[in-house]
Amino acid sequence: MLLWADIENEPQVQYLLPIVEACHNRGADVLVTARDYGATFELLKSRGVSFSAVGASYGASKSAKIAGLVRRSRDLAALLRRTAVPDSLVCASRAGAIVARRLGIPSYVISDYEYANLTLFRWARSTILHPDVIASETYREAGFPAKRLIPFRGLKEDITFADVDLDAVEPPPLGEPSGTLARVLVRPPAVDSHYYSRRSGHIYLEALEFVARDEHAVLVLAPRYPRQVADLDGLPFANEPIVLEHPVPFLALLKAVDLILCSGGTMLREAAYLGIPAYSIFGSRVGAVDHYLESIGRATLLSSREDLTRIRIEKTPNLTPLRQNPGLVDEVASIVLRTPPG
Repeated sequence: MLLWADIENEPQVQYLLPIVEACHNRGADVLVTARDYGATFELLKSRGVSFSAVGASYGASKSAKIAGLVRRSRDLAALLRRTAVPDSLVCASRAGAIVARRLGIPSYVISDYEYANLTLFRWARSTILHPDVIASETYREAGFPAKRLIPFRGLKEDITFADVDLDAVEPPPLGEPSGTLARVLVRPPAVDSHYYSRRSGHIYLEALEFVARDEHAVLVLAPRYPRQVADLDGLPFANEPIVLEHPVPFLALLKAVDLILCSGGTMLREAAYLGIPAYSIFGSRVGAVDHYLESIGRATLLSSREDLTRIRIEKTPNLTPLRQNPGLVDEVASIVLRTPPG
């Protein structure tokens, strides 16, 4: 059997590769395709993964996204016809799901944010695998039949960190030793994404100033785009900030900081899962996973400037992962290698 995994961004590297490896260990041949977006290629290369490069960033406008999606779908289909038509696809990629539908092969999509635009996945007849803290009814209301919904126990991060030896991961050097100062990792919103809201952008800029002024904090900026470095211009820093100029493996980076401030998404959930104090400035509709993480004290959801006072800037204790379902990788591998639902 030939399994195809299509990776479009950095977070997908984290949770799709363990599934790919598990399927390979079960005897499946594997084809990995990836889009040149952010540090995706660098992360794949750092893990020694062989992949075919297909496509790049689509751009911020709706018309650019549509054109980019069409172009990448076409290029993926051409690549597969030149090489080999796979038997199954695992992804979170719209372009991949479109091609899978056209080739007549099943596609399995990992989804832990139920309010993303799922229209193309529904058209592609993809099967949605989702954490059981998200009610399947939410996806049914979006048009997915029950037979194409597979809830699983645990969180997507049970896949990401399944075989990771946390103690063996070395944190990267980040400037001078921080001493008693707390390093605050700030990840700007993905302004080119379809779910970006200006509200997230406004809270992010206010959060930057809030952290910059705190005499107990060292701000560590992990920009998504080079232009976001300019967001630091003119801020009244109590301590010199650190700007990450090159991609750093996320787990290693987390071990070097004391808390994280980001616009929701996989970064928030991975930090919360590992036990790093995680603060979300996501301005769009909040999903069930983030609400769940807040309910168990693993995340704090901020929705206004006034909420910034809820941020506790202090040194963090050792990581304490949730590990709700250690067998999740094998469960998903079994699903994507089986005969698809009708």
